[in-house]
Amino acid sequence: MEKSIEKRWNEAFINEQSLIAPKINNIYNQKSKSVIHKIKRTYEFDNKGLLPMAGIVLIGGILLSETIIGAYGTFLILCLYFFNSRLLKRFNTIDVKSDNLTYLKNYRSVINSVSKATKKLFVFAIPLAIVSIFAVAYEVKEQSFLSKFISKDSSFLDILGIGLIVAIATGVIGFVVYNISTRILYHSLTSKLDDIIKEMEALKA
Repeated sequence: MEKSIEKRWNEAFINEQSLIAPKINNIYNQKSKSVIHKIKRTYEFDNKGLLPMAGIVLIGGILLSETIIGAYGTFLILCLYFFNSRLLKRFNTIDVKSDNLTYLKNYRSVINSVSKATKKLFVFAIPLAIVSIFAVAYEVKEQSFLSKFISKDSSFLDILGIGLIVAIATGVIGFVVYNISTRILYHSLTSKLDDIIKEMEALKA
């Protein structure tokens, strides 16, 4: 009789646990879906913000009599937009058929790879783009605000030197701006994602 009662108790406990587990999994599924949706939406909004910026640069270039430079700047911004769009496609490569924890870990890994690529872009690619803008300005020699840096006596190396100084300053500013903007836009979301991953790992341990 005692063994029968003990057996029933154990079976009831197992059944209760089997009912609780799906509920817990469902809670974490909902939490992770919410966080991932917000991260995805923020990335897309951040990237799409480059499109109006490209239009502003083009219009500004025309108004400042820097039509060629404005068009070139717009081209560079659009290149940045398509580069970011290509980066964001990495999220589509994650296997959605995997379990929730594996999916979240892979998602976090992609976030890290996108962040590293974006940081390199701010620190290296954008300063190089600025140097190229000065090189183009030297070639076209439009009469505008860039004429202050480019005189008839200025050599290509002089302009390149000025462009390099501006590029280095921009690289430093870009690095600072990147870290601040990333912290403001993504830090709380990625922290929540990390917390969910840790909690799910603790439950599986």
